[in-house]
Amino acid sequence: MLLAICQGLGLAIAVGLIIGVVVPPIMPAWGAVAGAAPLGVLAAGAALNGADQALWPALPVGVIGAGLAAIVSRDVASGAVRRQQGELAGPQAQAPSGVTAIVVLAAAVVAGVSLVLKPFSVLVLLALIWVWASRRRRADRKHEGLRVLR
Repeated sequence: MLLAICQGLGLAIAVGLIIGVVVPPIMPAWGAVAGAAPLGVLAAGAALNGADQALWPALPVGVIGAGLAAIVSRDVASGAVRRQQGELAGPQAQAPSGVTAIVVLAAAVVAGVSLVLKPFSVLVLLALIWVWASRRRRADRKHEGLRVLR
């Protein structure tokens, strides 16, 4: 059961990475999660169903894996758009194609490796949590000086 859940987590993370990088950068984080979570649940459910296991773990595993991956990849893609701000701005701004290609390739690697080496997805989940936390700390430090001015 645990190995099937790990496999489902890897597939959900891959789905979340792809959804997070293709949504527009102006979309809020909850929008990326709302787009990725149902697909993550389906991917985790497919892995659990293929292993003849109960399907109920697909709901939390799919939502957490795809949601976190979508948030992190959306943040990375929107950071790339901000650095490229002079060329294109507004709602039609998309992540540079190089960033999109790298994230999609990483998603394919995560999905492929988690099919063969199932616990690999737990390491990817921990890495995503670390990236998310470090980006939050950096954003808090960036605006720390503005709070002092109040």
